Amino acid sequence: MTTERRGEGRLRPHPTVRFAPAERKIDLDRCYDELVEEDHPAVDGHRQITIAHSNSLTLTFFHFEEGGCMPEHVVDGAVTIHVLDGYLEVETDEEIHHLEDDQLLFLAPNVEHDVRAVEDSRMLLTVHLQRKEERTTANKPD
Repeated sequence: MTTERRGEGRLRPHPTVRFAPAERKIDLDRCYDELVEEDHPAVDGHRQITIAHSNSLTLTFFHFEEGGCMPEHVVDGAVTIHVLDGYLEVETDEEIHHLEDDQLLFLAPNVEHDVRAVEDSRMLLTVHLQRKEERTTANKPD
């Protein structure tokens, strides 16, 4: 992957190209190097790249600058936030989770949360979206 613009303002190859191989080895250190070398400013103090996507599963690599954040949001699926290095705070309605190197937080579907970088950090986010029938079943009263 290069950081050149690829037609229509694309910074990276189109997802249909990036995610086509059935097997791919992903070097997270290389992902980090490429992210910090991109020629556009970070948004809210972070940069991200989706590194794998298949049906309901998405893996996204993040680099947060100190003070960077992802404002409060909710995901219609299970989420894991894996801090590869650094220090992140993830706030939910229940608690502020303090996550350091090699710690992982699991959030059930629809848990509202935000993410703040206390220091320069790298994070691997996994999202497993609920299938339509799971959403329908989960929302039915007993």
